[in-house]
Amino acid sequence: MSKKPKLTGIILVSFEYPPRRLSKISDSVEKLAHFLSKRGIKTWVVTFDDWRSDVEQVSKDLTIHRIPYHIPNNISELAMIMNLKVSYQAAIASILHTEKIKLIHFFDWMTLPVIIPWAKELKQKLVYSANSVQLTRDSSTNPYNSGIQRIEEMGFEVADLITVNSDKLSQIINSNYNIAKNKVYLSTLARKKSFEELLERYEQLI
Repeated sequence: MSKKPKLTGIILVSFEYPPRRLSKISDSVEKLAHFLSKRGIKTWVVTFDDWRSDVEQVSKDLTIHRIPYHIPNNISELAMIMNLKVSYQAAIASILHTEKIKLIHFFDWMTLPVIIPWAKELKQKLVYSANSVQLTRDSSTNPYNSGIQRIEEMGFEVADLITVNSDKLSQIINSNYNIAKNKVYLSTLARKKSFEELLERYEQLI
């Protein structure tokens, strides 16, 4: 008989979630959400969808909250991300107001503007997952290099735990962003074992 998790409620904050797929992050977040909810952990996913905004009750312990976006003709992806911040915060605040949440997990840099201004006020532990950093991205497709890098720097500072998918990325964050090695955790977020290990890290945090 498996022991009951100490973690009772969690919010996963992502820029993509099925059926919206921009990268492998979408499926990783979905698999993690189902893994946690099947262990009796109340799991909320707050995400963005181009085509709809709704609250979907997938199961007793899994809810997907898709936020709206009403500003057309963005001048850049960074402008869009900054405009989405308020909708993300409103959705998260509504959950925190009614539910017992101990931890919030953010995925990829697009969600970092949500966490930065709130970090000092939130009682919940904050986890951030990075699959890349601005220093390693193509500057021709991400021209706002300094702005995004500064967002990452501030996000790394306020997160209680940072997960990465490679040793190389861990080294870059340690050296170029001056983040302590014990704050960065290697996790592929791809297999059941990696989710079990991540749940252990969650519970060490809380």
